[in-house]
Amino acid sequence: MKKFRLFIISLIIAGVVVGIKFALHKLEWEIIVLGSLHTSMVAGAIFVIGFLLSTTMADYKESERIPADFSANIENMYEDAVSIHANYKKFNLKAFQNQLQQVAASFASDVRHKTNKSQLQIHKLSEHFAAMEKADVPPNFIVKFKQQQALLTKHLLRVNYIQRIIFIPSATILAWSIVVVTIGLLTFTEIEPFYGGMILVAGITFILVYILQLIHVIRTPFHTAGKTQDDVSLFLIDQTVEHLKKAR
Repeated sequence: MKKFRLFIISLIIAGVVVGIKFALHKLEWEIIVLGSLHTSMVAGAIFVIGFLLSTTMADYKESERIPADFSANIENMYEDAVSIHANYKKFNLKAFQNQLQQVAASFASDVRHKTNKSQLQIHKLSEHFAAMEKADVPPNFIVKFKQQQALLTKHLLRVNYIQRIIFIPSATILAWSIVVVTIGLLTFTEIEPFYGGMILVAGITFILVYILQLIHVIRTPFHTAGKTQDDVSLFLIDQTVEHLKKAR
């Protein structure tokens, strides 16, 4: 049922609106005559929610890229560390491997449960960079690791920002207001033929309500695992954690 949750809710609301319109028709309370104002209201509602959807979708698409970039960065750091350990045996590869594993695992936990543990785990990588210096690892390798650490922090902060902010809250209120007014206007409007008008009102209501619900869902790209089917998947992060557990 979760797969069709938005569809079912939109369908129910559209059915309620049709029922109200049918009752208003029987009571002869359809007091508004169909005119050009209706076209303007529907077009305005579609424009506003289309604007909100496009901006929200941009953040959602960026969120889809971040887990892949984060995982690739961690994998790259580990492979570089393996190469360094082959030439500088004093460097504790196992400890660095465990810390990268903690970074990946805490990132997945943070975005799913809105905690803030991974930032500390990323900062703890600096302790291993200091250990590299003591192990006589060349500075250029350490600089590269610090740059990769900065990228991990950047990805984390960007995800946290997207997860918590609401893009132009006033525009969201405006969109809901326009949709409610538009649906209310259509229910009190006399549309001929009547049954054709009911189908039209049901269709417009379904589309507008569905899009508003979709915006609400994808505004938070990461939820607790399995909560919605529209969540950004973290399977790459989970694969990275498993790879680091089994790595040499």
